[in-house]
Amino acid sequence: MPNSAVKHVSGPPQPRITERKLPSVSNSLRHASQAEHSRVLVDAILFAACVLLFFATPSVVTAQSIRARISVISVEPARISIEVELPDSTNALSFRNSYAGVVGLGDRFENIEGLKVNGERASFQKLAPGEFESAEKFTRFKYEVNLAPPSRPAQMSHVSWINQEHGLLMLADLLPRFTGHFSATLITLDAPTRWTVASNTKNEGSQFSTDDPENAAFLIGPALHEKRQQLDATNFSFVTSGKWPFSDKDVIKIAGKIIEEYSRMTQFELKSNAVLMLIPYPGEAGPESWSAETRGNDVVLLLGRKASRKKVLSRLGIVLSHELFHLWVPNSLKLEGDYDWFFEGFTLYQALRMDLRLGLISFDDYLQTIASVYDSYLSSVDHDKLSLIEASRRRWTTSSSLVYEKGMLVGFVYDLSLRKFSDCRASIDDVYRDLFALPATGQRNANETIIAALSKRDGLQSFARDYVESAGKIDLDSALSAYGIQLRRMSSGTKLTVRRDLSKEQRKLLKCIGS
Repeated sequence: MPNSAVKHVSGPPQPRITERKLPSVSNSLRHASQAEHSRVLVDAILFAACVLLFFATPSVVTAQSIRARISVISVEPARISIEVELPDSTNALSFRNSYAGVVGLGDRFENIEGLKVNGERASFQKLAPGEFESAEKFTRFKYEVNLAPPSRPAQMSHVSWINQEHGLLMLADLLPRFTGHFSATLITLDAPTRWTVASNTKNEGSQFSTDDPENAAFLIGPALHEKRQQLDATNFSFVTSGKWPFSDKDVIKIAGKIIEEYSRMTQFELKSNAVLMLIPYPGEAGPESWSAETRGNDVVLLLGRKASRKKVLSRLGIVLSHELFHLWVPNSLKLEGDYDWFFEGFTLYQALRMDLRLGLISFDDYLQTIASVYDSYLSSVDHDKLSLIEASRRRWTTSSSLVYEKGMLVGFVYDLSLRKFSDCRASIDDVYRDLFALPATGQRNANETIIAALSKRDGLQSFARDYVESAGKIDLDSALSAYGIQLRRMSSGTKLTVRRDLSKEQRKLLKCIGS
C-alpha cells in the first residue's frame, strides 16, 4: 500500500545482532550492444533449453504452484525476461496496468510467446495495454519487461524498476493476474554478475517461494547489505543499498523501539518476519525527500541521504513510525473494503503520537503538525463534499489528500474526545486493541467493523456518523478548548498554542496527551 503525507523508541532488550550473507545469483546479463539478429537466434535456442531445464528441476512445491524465472537482460536499458509455467492451461494473460497512481504499466510488456504441449510457439494478440490473447491454450510462456524507472522518483517505492545502482522487483506488477488458488509461487532470479538479491520471501540460494505473490518484493544490486535481529517477538531484517551516514545498530534501535511500542499498544504480535528495504532517493536529495510503501511484511523506503547522521536518522524514525504501523494496520487485520481513511489517516495520527512518545518530536512540533494538516485540509476545494468512506473509494483519482489529512484530523479529534469523556482512562489505543481482539477467522467489512468500535464509547455514539459516514466539517476549536489549546489564524497559517491560564482539568488532559 503506498503512503505519503505527514508520515513519518521504554527501549527494547538488546539481543544478538547477526549478519546474513546475501545469496549469490547466476549471471544472465547480456550486453545491449549485441546485434538484434543474434539476440533473436540465441533467445529462440535458450528459450526452449531453459524451459526444459528449469521446469524439469525437482522441487518441493506441489503441482498446483506457479513457477517463474526472472532474468535481468540488461541494466541500461533496464530490461528483464520472465519465463512462467502454470499448473493449468490458459489462452489469455492479463497484467496490471495501473497501481498507486502509476499508469501505463501494461505497455511495458513485450515479445510475449507461449509454448504449446508439442513445443511449438503460440503467438499472441494484444487486446489492450497489459491484455493479451492466443488462439491456442498453453501452460508455459515467456515475455520481456521494460523496467525503466518511473519519471517521478516518488513513484519508485510502488512499482518495479532497475537502474545502474540497484533495482526493485515486485511480483504484483511483473506476473500476470491469475484466477484460482495456487499453493505457492516459486521464483528463480538471475541477476547481473556481482549483484545480490534480498527479498521478503523464503529463499534457498537464488530460488524463492511465496504463498503471497501480490506482496513479494526483491531488492537487487551490487552493494546490498543485510542485518537480522530478533526484536521482542518479531524477526527483523534490515536491507540497505549503498552507503549511509549511520550504522545498522542505529536503525535497529529505532525500529526496535517502534515495533515494541506498537506490539504493546495493540497487544498483538506480528505473525511474519518484518523486512525493511532502504534505498537511496535518486539524485543529491536530503532526507526531506522520501517515498515509501508497505507490502505484506515488507517496508520499501526510498530516502534522501545527503545530510548529517542526526538529520537522516530523525527523518528515518518519523517515516518508520508510520510505515511500520502498517505491518499491523491494515496488513495484520482481516478486514476487507475501502477503508483508507482509517489505515492511512488514523495511522498518520498514531504515528505522530508515536513520534511524540519516543521523543522524535516535541509537543510544539506535535501541535504545529496538526495545525499544518488543518490548513492543508481547509485549502482543499472538496474537503467537506465527500464522506471519508467515499474519499477512500476515490483515493487514486481525486481524493488522496482528503484520505490523509481529514482522516488524520478525525483521528485526532476522536482521541481528544475519548480522553475527555473517559477522564483519561481511555484513548484511541483502545480501539486498536478491540480490533485485534476480534476472532481471527473470516473476513469482515472494514467500515462496519471500525465504525462499530468507534461508536461503542460513551459520548461518541454519533461520532462516526458525523465525521466518517457523512461529510462533516471539522471544527478544532471545540475539541481543543477542553485542553486549553488555543487556535489562532495567522497570515502565515494556523497556530496552536497552550494557554497560560490553565485549569486543573486542562492540565490533566494536556498531560494525558503527552505535553
